[in-house]
Amino acid sequence: MSSSAQKIHLNGLNQLVMADDWLDLALEAGKSVGWDWDVKKGTDTWFGDLQTVFGIPMKTFVGRVEDFHQRVHPDDRALVGMAVQDAMQNRKSYVAEFRVVWSDGTVRWIAAQGKFYYSADNEPERMLGIAVDITERKSAQEALHQKDIELFEAQRLARVGSWKWEVENDVVTWSEELYRIAGRDPRLPAVSYEEHSTLYTAESFERLRNAVEETLRTGLPYELELEMIRADGTNRWLIARGEAHRDPTGRIVRLRGTVQDITERRHSQEALRESEERLRLAVQTGRMYAYEWDRATDVIVRSGEFTHILGLTAAPKVMTCQQMFESVHPDDRPRLVAATNACTPEKPTCQIKYRVVRPDGSVVWLEKSARAFFDEKGVMLRMIGMVADISERKLAEEALSSVSRKLIEAQENERARIARELHDDIGQQLALLSVTLEQTKLMTANSDKQMRNGLDELRKQILTIASAVHTMSHELHSSTLRYLDLGSAMRGFCAELSKQKKVEITFFHKDIPSNVSQDISLCLFRVLQEALHNAVKHSESHQFNVGLRGISGVINLTVSDAGVGFDPETAMKGRGLGLSSMRERMKLVDGDLWIESQPNRGTTIHARVSVGLPDAAQ
Repeated sequence: MSSSAQKIHLNGLNQLVMADDWLDLALEAGKSVGWDWDVKKGTDTWFGDLQTVFGIPMKTFVGRVEDFHQRVHPDDRALVGMAVQDAMQNRKSYVAEFRVVWSDGTVRWIAAQGKFYYSADNEPERMLGIAVDITERKSAQEALHQKDIELFEAQRLARVGSWKWEVENDVVTWSEELYRIAGRDPRLPAVSYEEHSTLYTAESFERLRNAVEETLRTGLPYELELEMIRADGTNRWLIARGEAHRDPTGRIVRLRGTVQDITERRHSQEALRESEERLRLAVQTGRMYAYEWDRATDVIVRSGEFTHILGLTAAPKVMTCQQMFESVHPDDRPRLVAATNACTPEKPTCQIKYRVVRPDGSVVWLEKSARAFFDEKGVMLRMIGMVADISERKLAEEALSSVSRKLIEAQENERARIARELHDDIGQQLALLSVTLEQTKLMTANSDKQMRNGLDELRKQILTIASAVHTMSHELHSSTLRYLDLGSAMRGFCAELSKQKKVEITFFHKDIPSNVSQDISLCLFRVLQEALHNAVKHSESHQFNVGLRGISGVINLTVSDAGVGFDPETAMKGRGLGLSSMRERMKLVDGDLWIESQPNRGTTIHARVSVGLPDAAQ
């Protein structure tokens, strides 16, 4: 070889070495590897930054194509295989993005691009390509995608959509949530600014247009409420916010902002206003006022209606609970304090009626319904409630009570009159008739036996009638209440009824006060009579229990059976007067009566009345 040829050959070798060095440097700088796959032989040569891409601490690796497939992530092998086959069969470039797994488990993302070379008979001979590590780019894309998801979720939860408007070309961009708020298909282009008049009512769009023009002129942001008309005809209330964005020269080139759907909040506010207005009208009509009491400061805050109800010329600047108590009727103060102190975290509500003395000396009846609030230790913090003027109701109740009392007094008088007539007239006539029959029997001693037997039978019937008349007289007007205590009188009645009706009545009493008035005694006695008569007649039971107890100045009467039971509400609506009569009697002595009963589960009638504290139920 001539010297010139040798020089050319050496120069060529030097250039090839330099080219290889440049390629190595480029591959390292780009975190890339190249490959040369001999298809027929099956050998696969890798070179470049193998450490970064595959975790192989060398610059060149010679192996089989299976070595590559083993490093591909299992979930991506099918994708890579299909891309290789497609490029080979269709003589096109091979392009794929996939993951590789290092021997220590590290996962990297790479982007590969290659090309097949073919023999004269069109068979693939080799494949050359470059693979670039794109792990950082993929991580950035995933982070960006995650932020997009978080932004979407945040907008969805907050019902806030975002928008951007390029002023010069009128290009508008909407977020997905804004499409949902407007009820439009997100595949359609966003509505341009010029077309926004179709999105809002005329009044709302006019305010929006004025706000946008002001922002374009001054650069100041805007915020206003708008009423949107959706494509389906429904309306939504929005808070629209916008701000200007300037280019480096200071010129406003775009506006951007948000739209928040406040429809539900708006409806809630309207409903609240309507509710407050209804409450205000109800308070005025029903003569009520609301109040709140802070226990720590003892300050009471009341709505304006209280001045008229309490007869005040002006509302005091500050009113404490102690000052309020000074206007309460002296007889009612202890009960009012007790009702407040009786509130607990388990039973935080109370209701009580009491009297207030106005500045002019007149008295007004009030009914307080309140709820107390407590801290985690059970200490009362505050109380809120409503106070109603029930003076007119009280007058009506007193008038009705007076009428009822007079009716019951008339009834008792009539009972006494009928009882006297039964006892003094009819009873005596029956007794005389019995004596006459006995004398007739003696006068006919020699008569036939059949006549004497007939007279005996007739005398027995007369005695039975006389006994029934005596019992009826006793029930109509029991004189035992005048001479015996309530418990003894009730015990005697139970014994008489048990014998008369042939049923079992168990009676017990305990701790009955000695100061029970005649009115209360008669009331409870009549309730017992009515309840037992009803039970014997309707319960289909032959066993009854009567209890009379005294507890803390209160007498409780119970009459129970295990019979067929009934629906109390339906019974009260029926024609029978027994239950209504019992309740009316209890009202006259400021007592309560209630019934516990269900079909086939028996019945218990409860009567309760205070003794010694006549105003306790007021």
